[in-house]
Amino acid sequence: MAIQPCDPTYGTENFQQARVGLHHLCFRARERKDVDLTAAFLRDIGARIVRGPQTGDWAFGYYYVLFEDPDKIRLEICHVPGEGVLAKDAKFNPGSDY
Repeated sequence: MAIQPCDPTYGTENFQQARVGLHHLCFRARERKDVDLTAAFLRDIGARIVRGPQTGDWAFGYYYVLFEDPDKIRLEICHVPGEGVLAKDAKFNPGSDY
């Protein structure tokens, strides 16, 4: 991943989640407590938490916090026990609100 300054031509524009391209970026945590620790840190620094930490129905045991960076790009930290949606008997729920 590379992060670089914005070209000044686009300096007044904001990220739009509904545009073609990036919707949000999700990082998988090893343990559920990591999600809680992340949420506590986000609250401490005054970040905008969109939702969570809470459970979701995207995969069995899904637990996450969804937040925005200063450019309003949504980021997610989640914990899924076991293999999650990669498990042979996993039930994928494409209609969930993610």
